[in-house]
Amino acid sequence: MVKIKIDGIEYEVDEKKNLISAAKDAGVDIPFFCYHPKLSVVGMCRMCLIEIEGIPRLQVACNTKVTEGLSIITKSDRVIEAREGTMEFLLANHPLDCPVCDKAGECQLQDNSFKEGKGNSRFTLEKRNIPQEEIGSNLIINHNRCIVCYRCVRFEEEMVGESNLGLFERGYHSIIGLAKEEPINHNYQGALADICPVGALLNHKTLFKSRVWWYKSEDSVCPGCSTGCKTYTNVRDNKMFRYMPRIDEEKDQYFLCDKGRFNVDWLNTNRLFSFYKGGEVSVSTTVLDEISEKISRSKKIAVIGGAHESDQNLKSIKESLSKLGVAFVTEARVSSEQYKEPEQVDFLYTTDKRPNTRGALDSGFVSGEGIDSIRSAAIKGEFDLIFVIKEKVSEILAGVPSESIVVLETNLTEDVASAKYSVPIKVYSEQSGSFTNKKGWVQNFNKSMEAPKGLSSSAEIFSLLEKKTLELRSNPKEAAVGNS
Repeated sequence: MVKIKIDGIEYEVDEKKNLISAAKDAGVDIPFFCYHPKLSVVGMCRMCLIEIEGIPRLQVACNTKVTEGLSIITKSDRVIEAREGTMEFLLANHPLDCPVCDKAGECQLQDNSFKEGKGNSRFTLEKRNIPQEEIGSNLIINHNRCIVCYRCVRFEEEMVGESNLGLFERGYHSIIGLAKEEPINHNYQGALADICPVGALLNHKTLFKSRVWWYKSEDSVCPGCSTGCKTYTNVRDNKMFRYMPRIDEEKDQYFLCDKGRFNVDWLNTNRLFSFYKGGEVSVSTTVLDEISEKISRSKKIAVIGGAHESDQNLKSIKESLSKLGVAFVTEARVSSEQYKEPEQVDFLYTTDKRPNTRGALDSGFVSGEGIDSIRSAAIKGEFDLIFVIKEKVSEILAGVPSESIVVLETNLTEDVASAKYSVPIKVYSEQSGSFTNKKGWVQNFNKSMEAPKGLSSSAEIFSLLEKKTLELRSNPKEAAVGNS
């Protein structure tokens, strides 16, 4: 830590941070466009101009090192005039189309224009007009809005490891465009739209879907893989529209991949809301009563899956199982990727596509035998009942009689119709809890959607089964009469 002065006030800041980040920690916002804490510094936008005592010319904050005794001024007349000039220059060709721009409401250009701009422009000539282009499988570029901050080019080269974009022409004719003939097709087109500080880069999948101020947002965690990227959920009319990255500088989390970001359809459509028995729609009392009756007569049961469930649900399920008085085995690892350290497919996405494998390991929701051994035992009929929590039965239990299988699912799948019993459960966004990512970080997520009335979580289902099973054992005669 070092001591610096900002506008005459002394602060203690982290010398390892960029001056913009260090000042923000001290509660002082320095406006910027091209700077990003994970990208190289280029000083292209000139928005972060400041005065440094002892240096006659204005300097860019993004390229100023934090050193002991540094004294800067962020609100002098010279600085204010310079920022006003920068904003006037950037807005010279920028169209005033905020009412139809998807970035409206979360646009740095809007924010800096209101805070640092003059409110009027001396530019009277006709603004340039370049046609919009599709440059990716899910990416559009509006050249007229681009302020040439170079963020997108740097992000691709430095984070994704590709060079699809480049800066072409000079001066008035400068544009960001494709450097190759092929359109962009990588896993970070959503991140490109995010990192653009204006509405120049936009995604097809979210284009004109909703205004940002209509969303209800909650802190969450991406359920797409074991990385566990922090997110904000964007919900409107109780439907998930998108995830946005929740920045955590301490844990080096800034971005989201497309596979996690746009995987929202399963939360909104094809949901399982009915109980099933033998492939036919049934009612909760029939299904849960029959399952409880089978548990009361069982010698051994298995619970497979659970790596999509929260730490809290896994703990509660184990507690319920331990009270049943039946031998049981649990195994959340159903794929080969879960039995080893997750491998990186790219800089964020991993081979383990479940958010809580590590949480299952830490909570003991795993067996010593492994899924292959459990499958062999199930084929031999060693389990009276097998519960499968949000996993594909046809893949992990091929050859096992369906009469012994109980599926707990969030969505209507083929397994729901083929299993003996199927039970609907809440999705993660209809609950609060935590996932433990591949590094062992326990990360909390808040409830962001309302579940339909009567829908239970996986933990609540097992709690109900525990209660019903114990009641059957305490009143065996009544159970016999009810089943006769």
